[in-house]
Amino acid sequence: MKAMILTASLLLGLPAAGAPMLAELQPVGQGEMHWLWFKLYDATLYSPNGRYHKDARPLALSILYARDIEREDLLAATREEWQRLLQEPRDLQEKWLSQLAATWPDIQAGDRLTLYVDKEGHSQFWHGEQALGQLLPPDFAPAFLAIWLDERSRNPALTRQLRGESQP
Repeated sequence: MKAMILTASLLLGLPAAGAPMLAELQPVGQGEMHWLWFKLYDATLYSPNGRYHKDARPLALSILYARDIEREDLLAATREEWQRLLQEPRDLQEKWLSQLAATWPDIQAGDRLTLYVDKEGHSQFWHGEQALGQLLPPDFAPAFLAIWLDERSRNPALTRQLRGESQP
């Protein structure tokens, strides 16, 4: 359960005024992630036309954290969710986790972490207004976004809200 919460709080976040590429996108949906009575984060999904389609590009998922979360906890939660959701080989998942370990910071309450996926499908994380690490290959984005957008996500209500299918 702790890993589920951390996974949810894990990824992304950047305010619409933060990462410059968000200016070209429109919000699709947003929602909050809670664990018990603790708010973990606010998440917002962006697309070119403000509608969700799994293959839409560019796309961004932004997470504004309400709590401090250590990078190692984010990585552990990501690993757990990938093992539960993905068909990709474990060695590929571990390669991605190594890249994330070199990229993600420890999160402080009030931080935004955003995943931006460009028109070619390459991904890059942003911490506030600062780009993090290298571009990740096109097979990364669907795997990472599945944590929040897959039908089998741990929080189906948040998934529906992010995809613009229901209001909070």
